[in-house]
Amino acid sequence: MLCFLSGQVPAEPVASRKSGHVFEKRLLLQYLAQNQQRCPATGDELDAETDLLPLQPGTRTGGSSAANGSGGAATAAALSPDGASIPQLLATFQKEWDGVILESFSLKQHLEKTRQELSHALYQYDAACRVIARLNAENAALRDKLSARATGSSDDVDMDADAAAPALSAEAVAAIEATQKALAKQRKDFKKTVAPARAERLAGLGAWAARSTHTLHDAAKPGVLCVAVDPKQPARVATGGVDRHVQVFDTAAQQLGATLAGHSKRVSHVAFHPTADLLVSASHDKTVKVWSPAEAGGGGATGSGSGYRVAHSLAGHDGAVTAASIHATGDFVLSASSDASWGFHDLRTGKLLARGFLGGGAAAANAGNEALAAQFHPDGGIFGTGAKNHVLQMWDVKSLANVATFDGHAAPVSSLCFSENGYQLASGAHDGVVKFWDLRKLKSYCELDLNAAVRKKIGSVHEVSYDASGTHLAVAVGAHVAVLKEAGKTAWELVQSFDAAHKAAVTGVKFAPDSSFLATASMDRSLKIFR
Repeated sequence: MLCFLSGQVPAEPVASRKSGHVFEKRLLLQYLAQNQQRCPATGDELDAETDLLPLQPGTRTGGSSAANGSGGAATAAALSPDGASIPQLLATFQKEWDGVILESFSLKQHLEKTRQELSHALYQYDAACRVIARLNAENAALRDKLSARATGSSDDVDMDADAAAPALSAEAVAAIEATQKALAKQRKDFKKTVAPARAERLAGLGAWAARSTHTLHDAAKPGVLCVAVDPKQPARVATGGVDRHVQVFDTAAQQLGATLAGHSKRVSHVAFHPTADLLVSASHDKTVKVWSPAEAGGGGATGSGSGYRVAHSLAGHDGAVTAASIHATGDFVLSASSDASWGFHDLRTGKLLARGFLGGGAAAANAGNEALAAQFHPDGGIFGTGAKNHVLQMWDVKSLANVATFDGHAAPVSSLCFSENGYQLASGAHDGVVKFWDLRKLKSYCELDLNAAVRKKIGSVHEVSYDASGTHLAVAVGAHVAVLKEAGKTAWELVQSFDAAHKAAVTGVKFAPDSSFLATASMDRSLKIFR
């Protein structure tokens, strides 16, 4: 038997009950103390008291000494070494050797991670070179066309200001319109039959508590910024972190399923595709990435044990991408950026179909404003944006025109969420206020200041999220998680508050599609499951 860390025969062997790996006990205890009780072989949590099994080497028995007791001691008491004794020197050398072994193991891990990042950087460099070559060729072709037009006609060409207005193709508009009509028809009986059945699953919400806590992402760059639950497999939860990675966690198996490394800056938003095995992530590196299973495209996986590859990298923004949303058709992606613009992308081709600015016009007219939130309506007919200038805007998807503006907030709008009933919208702001809007009447019908509701200053709203029935709203506010419930046609009330849920700001909160649990993410690096 060889020690997993040192590669040598251990003097005091122990085995992990979880993985079966063999370790030198003193080396393993030092490693666990330095690495937050994580197993060096699997990365799982390892309790030194309960998860380690001491291994006893075989010994010979029998003989006269064993029978008469003379000379039968298996070991003899060691002599007490003095300061200059050989045993003392050997113990010192042993400690130094242990330190060298641990450092060597750590360097091997860092080297492997660096190799993966270098490989990804080389792929990016190669792709960038191809894009630059293509753009240079297109630029040369355009110059030739302009030169030919200039020689063929001396008349000035009038530029139509409306020609640059964002617009979708007739095919895209037809698909959006068909989906909207089909979903709107299904939603007619939502309030009477569907919503009550779904709300019944939250009848025991008052007894919910944190049932599991999982520490995710890199400790060197701590913080989880967003969370999403897979509508196809509710046990799968995705998170995005400050460490630039996306992680997919299996709450049923209680283990990390994949780590997706592709972004160069922090990940601000993640979302699962409603029907396909795809994952979308938005980042401060100005891109939105579409992840697909590696085997589907024949490419290699990106990230340790991920099984995923970057199918498309959606670009078009000049600032950090702060939010992303997938359309009900499953074919389009909405993105919002700190450059005060939104982007409309084709999920299948990765192309930017349209881009618009919150204030209309060009980028210069929107200087100083930032889009902080964006989401498609469940039917796909409109989408909403929330901004730093305290304004909520509703946009028609087919015409891409601003059709409504809500000015009720007194602070930057950090999050918004459409209800599954189709006519309600919730929004949260940096001052801790949550507002509820009626999309039929285009006005706010309820407002709740969470700082006043709990009688203390708890901070900004980071995310609001409806449950599947539209009767409950989860709110990530400060370091707390609050759950609001509809108490009438024009009233909402606080029914549950997980005040000690996290040790730092709660950045994301999502109900499971079947309302079986509530997932929260925090800057304390933890993912918590409440049920």
